[in-house]
Amino acid sequence: MALAPPPNVLVRTPIYRIVHIDCLDTIVQRDALHAPSCVPDDGLPYVGIHATETQRDRGGKIVTCAPGGIVRDYVGFYFGPRSPMLLRIHTGRNVRQVHQSNIIYLVSTAQMIQEDGLGFVFTDRHSLARVAAFHNCLDELDMVDFPIAYAERWNTSAAAPERQEKKQAEFLVHRSLPWPLIRGIGVLNETTKQRVSETLDRHPEVHRPRILRKPSWYY
Repeated sequence: MALAPPPNVLVRTPIYRIVHIDCLDTIVQRDALHAPSCVPDDGLPYVGIHATETQRDRGGKIVTCAPGGIVRDYVGFYFGPRSPMLLRIHTGRNVRQVHQSNIIYLVSTAQMIQEDGLGFVFTDRHSLARVAAFHNCLDELDMVDFPIAYAERWNTSAAAPERQEKKQAEFLVHRSLPWPLIRGIGVLNETTKQRVSETLDRHPEVHRPRILRKPSWYY
């Protein structure tokens, strides 16, 4: 079974980032999402949900095309929901377990990033994979295996040994992404939707994305 990819995936290509709901207030106050190496020294709280060793390894992975640098210089998005990382967070496998109702999706599109003049790269699989290829031209988006990016089942097998790596193909935004480029917030249920709405209500003057209840994006 697969989650349905958008039919115009190469016209408007959604990109998905998962964050803890408690980070939303900080992101809105900063009016941007920041790469790990570019976080402002403003004292605002941020709840990390990703694996410590993965973040360490991203600090040593060179981006092989412009704008260059290392992967920690980028804000990471996936090309589809239900990532292996979300499953790890859900089950607590080698990371701090977090109930999925506390995880939200921030959704933009690859084309919006380009139109705003931001630096970006994308990969055909997890950026830390040994054979990951980096690209910086949206004309090369066909390098991403979108059926796998949207697949509900992504386990590897003898017939598909690269499936899990390709499920985690990444769109990486250099340094920071302005909050107004987030066009949607995906949530598990109505309770989380209400929490997101209340957080945004505390900042009435800033951009307010649509809040979408998307249980199919969760495990």
